Amino acid sequence: MIDKYYFIKGGAERYYFELTKVLEAHGHKVIPFSMQHPENFETEYSDYFVPKIEFNGLSPTQKLRQTPDILERIIYSRKAKKAVTKLIEKTKPDIAHLHMIDHQLSPSILHAFRDAGVPVIQTCHQYKLVCPSYRLFVMHKNQICERCIDGDYYHAISQKCLKNSRSASAVVTVESYIHKWMKIYDHIDLFHVPSRFLGEKLIEGGFPKEKIWHNFYTINLDDYPFHPEYKDYCLYFGRLSEEKGIQTLLRAMQHAKKTKLLVAGDGPYRPHLEHLKTELGLDNVTFLGNKGGTELVDLVQNARFIVVPSEWYDNSPLVIYEAFSMGKPAIVSTMGGMPELVDDGINGFHFEAGNKTELAEKISTLWQDDALVSKFSKNARYKADNEFSPDAHYKNIIQIYENLVNENAYLSKWS
Repeated sequence: MIDKYYFIKGGAERYYFELTKVLEAHGHKVIPFSMQHPENFETEYSDYFVPKIEFNGLSPTQKLRQTPDILERIIYSRKAKKAVTKLIEKTKPDIAHLHMIDHQLSPSILHAFRDAGVPVIQTCHQYKLVCPSYRLFVMHKNQICERCIDGDYYHAISQKCLKNSRSASAVVTVESYIHKWMKIYDHIDLFHVPSRFLGEKLIEGGFPKEKIWHNFYTINLDDYPFHPEYKDYCLYFGRLSEEKGIQTLLRAMQHAKKTKLLVAGDGPYRPHLEHLKTELGLDNVTFLGNKGGTELVDLVQNARFIVVPSEWYDNSPLVIYEAFSMGKPAIVSTMGGMPELVDDGINGFHFEAGNKTELAEKISTLWQDDALVSKFSKNARYKADNEFSPDAHYKNIIQIYENLVNENAYLSKWS
């Protein structure tokens, strides 16, 4: 099991460790490979991890001095290939399951698995395979961007897609071109996508549909127990940044003044959002700041419903998995993979991203109809039980593993 972080950095690592638990619960030996980091969990295999490398927070002098090491690590890390080769020789794995490997590890490790005859599956958590800057989104412009999907990666430089920097964008552009020229991702036998939307973007980018397999993420439902009761508030929880669409949610609340919204989270956009709240005179909106652990679970459990108003291609946000496990309906924008998670009129509602009027209507409908909330709540938990549970996930993924190990290939029935 390979990821550049061996601690919970984000959603990708949460799935990494959930999947590890599921596999170990069924008697499988899971061997990690990652980067050394002070926050890593303990493992007997840490000596095989590649040294930690920093890309952020470096002075111009440090960046200049470390440029050769940085470029080598990003484009083709011989250290990572050598380290994982030693781990393969020591442990003789049946299969390699990759997650986030870009930059800190690099796809050089694919050649190590190829040379050892180990089949490879990768879970795609972002759009990196078709977008040099991961997100199909230009952050500093707050715009969806698909210019590079067909392989013309130079657009990333002109748009300054990464960190609003031409130099940083140039590095990831060169990276993408070299990997394309090397055909290095041909050595991945199967791409696991948690949303069909992401899968379709890979197909648009030239990846064969026969190598793309859709399966939702999994979470431990026991950590998010069903709680159909609720108090009178709806909830947004997550990062406060412009692409998350919270500004549209606040403007919708101006048209749904009989409702109450709690906002749990923090981020660079919070000052703007608090100013907007004051400007719109929203007495029905409260910012709570960062919440986590049992405090956040309690907030979600007692919400009437949650709102996820993203204005970028959210892949398969875990906040929806958690909410559904607790029986909380979700109102989501029609962006990315979210419409696949939420069935419109069954366990929540869809609305057009950025459409404050439609969002206000959906919020008001769920606010006023207790019977509908109850119906959606049961349906949400039903979906979690049947499509997100560890048992359902294991049944699907072990079949894939067995096919790859026995045939060293798997032809997806993508349609």
